[in-house]
Amino acid sequence: MRSTQASWGRSRSYVSTEVADQAPTVSDRLLGAVWGHLVGDALGVPYEFRSPADVGPVHWGAVGTHGQQPGTWSDDGALMLALLDSLLTSGFDVEDQGRRALAWYDGNVYSPAPVFDVGITTSRALERLRAGATAALAGGAAESDNGNGSLMRILPVAIAEPGLSKRVLVERAALASCLTHRHPRAQLTCAVYCVIASQLLFGEQDIRDLPQRSISDIATVAAPELTVEVATLRDYQQRTGGGYVLDTFWSAWSAFESATSYRQAVEAAIRFGNDTDTTASVAGGLAGLHWGVQSIPDEWLRGMRGRQIVQPLTDRLLDAWRTSPHPSNPISAP
Repeated sequence: MRSTQASWGRSRSYVSTEVADQAPTVSDRLLGAVWGHLVGDALGVPYEFRSPADVGPVHWGAVGTHGQQPGTWSDDGALMLALLDSLLTSGFDVEDQGRRALAWYDGNVYSPAPVFDVGITTSRALERLRAGATAALAGGAAESDNGNGSLMRILPVAIAEPGLSKRVLVERAALASCLTHRHPRAQLTCAVYCVIASQLLFGEQDIRDLPQRSISDIATVAAPELTVEVATLRDYQQRTGGGYVLDTFWSAWSAFESATSYRQAVEAAIRFGNDTDTTASVAGGLAGLHWGVQSIPDEWLRGMRGRQIVQPLTDRLLDAWRTSPHPSNPISAP
């Protein structure tokens, strides 16, 4: 890891002189989560829908599947930012989360490019929301509605506020999922991802079996309708980078767990093929939390579009942590 000082990718109020052997600070990890998710998404966009054999070498600057300019995130990143904005502005309010998701869907807020590549389950939920559905009931609840469209955006639940208990974190992740994906399997997967992300944020280094440990912990605090899905999530074996929520979760985890750097994690996620942008965004969020924002290659950060969208949100995120009086908050102002 190189020495760095703040660049446009770092908050206006954040100055780092990180050196090779220093562990990332919580500020580094918060910024790494947001930018790690977005960079993974953008890196994966050009390779989406390819088979593993057709992915080839992964490199920054490819155009590929959707014809987007390099550095463009998809619906994954836009809806993640919409959720982050909602949490920072209104606290945990699913109706507000729905309004901000529609602001992206109808008005192209939270994205540097016109809306593209929206999942079927997500688009149906947003259409129901637009027609007047309650946000917490907008998502599809059938077993066929277990795509990855809530997992891809759920990360802010784990990072927007310090000091959440595991029970509250699980409840919020599950409810936020319901905006687009209401089946308990999708809700549980989002909850497990957020619990893992929270542990990485606070510096968990022993990642061996971390999903299994998190699943076991969640089983003691989650609602009964979620716990019936525990074995299905825990025992799932497929790793193809597909759009099924369990496949995405485990493919992203496998890419992260096997890596020794942010770059390795997101490139491994993309090499699964198929839903490459989502797998890489989910893995990229974990990798950014684990290794910090300074682990993301400078070329990739510099090549990202939409700085004017992201930086005000990351500034507000760090400010929210600095001003929170919660005793577990390691970066609050004195």
